[in-house]
Amino acid sequence: MRAAFGTEPGRLRLIGLALAGLLLLFGVTTYWQSADRAEAARTARETSQPLSRNAADIYRYLADANTTAASGFLAGADEPRSVRNRYVRHIANASELLASAAGHGQDSALSAVLIARLNAELPRYTGLVETARANDRQRLPLGSAYLRYADERMQDTLLASADELYRLETARYRADLAQARSWPWLSIGLGVACVGALGWAQRRHYLRTHRVLNPGLVAATTAAGVLLLWVAGGHLMASSALQEAESGPGRALTTLSDARTEALLARGSENLTLVARGGDSTFDEEYISSMDRLLAPPDRARAGLLLLALAQTEGESRTAVKEAIGAARVWEHRHEEARRFEMEGDYDGAIRQVIGNAGSTGESFDRVNNKLTDAVDRQQRLFLDAAQSGLNWLGAMPPAAVVLVLLAAAGTARGVARPLAEYR
Repeated sequence: MRAAFGTEPGRLRLIGLALAGLLLLFGVTTYWQSADRAEAARTARETSQPLSRNAADIYRYLADANTTAASGFLAGADEPRSVRNRYVRHIANASELLASAAGHGQDSALSAVLIARLNAELPRYTGLVETARANDRQRLPLGSAYLRYADERMQDTLLASADELYRLETARYRADLAQARSWPWLSIGLGVACVGALGWAQRRHYLRTHRVLNPGLVAATTAAGVLLLWVAGGHLMASSALQEAESGPGRALTTLSDARTEALLARGSENLTLVARGGDSTFDEEYISSMDRLLAPPDRARAGLLLLALAQTEGESRTAVKEAIGAARVWEHRHEEARRFEMEGDYDGAIRQVIGNAGSTGESFDRVNNKLTDAVDRQQRLFLDAAQSGLNWLGAMPPAAVVLVLLAAAGTARGVARPLAEYR
């Protein structure tokens, strides 16, 4: 073999084999790294981000059901059918999402534990609510005690587990996006090495034969160069689109979900303040804290969630957030009126101010909740569009790598075969 490679034909064969091997390594690496990032982008768009939103919806449905249960309790025997139906619907929605999450949570042991805990605790919570309603219908004072205990179970177990599940799924979604955005440095390095090696081979051919161009090697260099540019440029465009998805609508979705959560917590605390009939000031303090987290002015250490969402959204989403802020301001004013009625001993007036049909805090809360839901839906569509753009750039790269590398290898074989033929 040393004797064979000591001749020019032998060296040409060695150069051809080395170039072909380097090109195939470049192709395999590009296919592997591009497919890996495309799969991560697809998982983020179609699985992990929807799972993160589903986890947020589980929290929202549970919190809304808890709030609605308190509203129905305050209405007593006059509980509107719509309030009861809303409670039942949200419990059913939470159960359905938990069943769906159980099917997707097998990849994470912690997710499975949290979902199992939620599935076990939800029937206990609904049992406490029904016991509270039954006692209240019989005008027994135990009803309010059971409802407060149900709220305690909801806050300490169900909502705490749902929040942990949401944080876990959100971390998985962000990890998928980070993997999709990561640069394929090994592929790019091999691409640069291929183009450099092909350039060196053409220069060597020129110095020995004084022929300016070798058609086969020129074609191989062109194919390798196109693939290298595609890898670098495609990942740059995909990374930009995925970064826009995460830092734009993705970040706004997180803020809006947190704002909806705080609005639900504020509403639940407001209702339970009346259920307690002045016997526990904790609920009113929790209402004040939640509203402060929603509407804190920008000159504070941390601006309120609604003001943050306003800064993170544009167009119709921003309009919806503005309307939510206005409704929250009205809610605060109406809440002060309800507290005034309660302090004056007009408990029935306070209840009307909180759960009445018109001019109540419940009406303001529904407007805040609806506007935030509208903004979330719009941001979700923007996120999916931006993530799809990144996926489009990455998805076409693996098959392109196969085609271009095979063309480059064929060009190398032809480029080496032609001078070899001249020695025969």
